[in-house]
Amino acid sequence: MRTIERALGIFDCFSQSKSTLSLQEIATRTGLAKSTAFRMVSSLVEAGYLMRMENQRYCLSFKFTLLAGLVQSTLSLRDLARPVIVELSQSTGETVTLNGVEGQARVCLDVVHAPAPLMSVTRSGTRSPLVDGATARVLMSRLEEPLRSRSITRAARALGVPKAELAAQLDEVARCGWSVTHGERVPGLTAVAAPVGDAEGNWPWCVTVAGPTIRLKARERELVHECCRAARRISTLLGARDG
Repeated sequence: MRTIERALGIFDCFSQSKSTLSLQEIATRTGLAKSTAFRMVSSLVEAGYLMRMENQRYCLSFKFTLLAGLVQSTLSLRDLARPVIVELSQSTGETVTLNGVEGQARVCLDVVHAPAPLMSVTRSGTRSPLVDGATARVLMSRLEEPLRSRSITRAARALGVPKAELAAQLDEVARCGWSVTHGERVPGLTAVAAPVGDAEGNWPWCVTVAGPTIRLKARERELVHECCRAARRISTLLGARDG
């Protein structure tokens, strides 16, 4: 198990900004002794996962391109996220949704309903205006310009708040990496949401835990932690790095 963890740690050293690394850089980034890093890297080169270049630096091999193609052809976002949101619903006892942005709307891509009789009810495929609630705030906070500005203008008008105020709120959501709202979209409903990203640096999705405020408000801190952890797990499966 330790050998596997070390190999994965070496793969994680590479990024778009650091596509090639020296042996010393790999050792420094992984915290391995240089001799240990050399043995691990040599084994990965022999197995075809790393390539040694003429300048004695290393890079990931095309084997990863092949593996990535196999993943993309067999697994969708919903397939990857489903086990994680099922586990999140079970651990929190609440309804969990996977959501995305489509134009000026938020779309529920998948849902796992809570077992409790008093619960938030959402259907997969449901579209809602990108205006209010924790889900909308997280999704809007990660939009690229000019869509972000257009969404803020529309949402501010619908909410009756100054654009600058809403923009500042979304900046804070982007900074902390989550949002919580109590009764903002639906009276008596609390929602906790966290962003989900991909390998390209895009963050167009989020995971949301929702349920009656009377049950969720006292557990806000716990739910934020659980929701963020699930969102990070899905993002990691999609190849995202820290956002």
